[in-house]
Amino acid sequence: MTVITRIKISICILCVMIATSIFSAVWVNSKCTDMIQEINVICRLLDNGNSDEALNRAEIFDTNWHDFRNKATIILKNDLLTDIDCISAGIPYLIRNGDGESYNQLIQLQHVISTLRNSEIPSFPRVF
Repeated sequence: MTVITRIKISICILCVMIATSIFSAVWVNSKCTDMIQEINVICRLLDNGNSDEALNRAEIFDTNWHDFRNKATIILKNDLLTDIDCISAGIPYLIRNGDGESYNQLIQLQHVISTLRNSEIPSFPRVF
């Protein structure tokens, strides 16, 4: 192999790594935004006293969260995913029992997901 061929291969590998990083950040950002919007819907339903619909949405959210987590484990730090997992698992239970703590847990979940989303915004130091 010539030196030029090795340089071309190295540049291609670098481009693939950068593209993968940017794509994964955009994907995580999109999914986190969707989850935050769903949390807002659940909070509004609880505010309006519609706990049955809030419970259904919370259970769907938990299922969607586990689907996202299975894919995101490859590219994200596990500590934030574990925090979100613990919080989201308890929300349907709290809503089902009519506990006022469910609203606080939803706000905490929203905050942790926002932290996850903000940690994945592409920036020059994170790419290199």
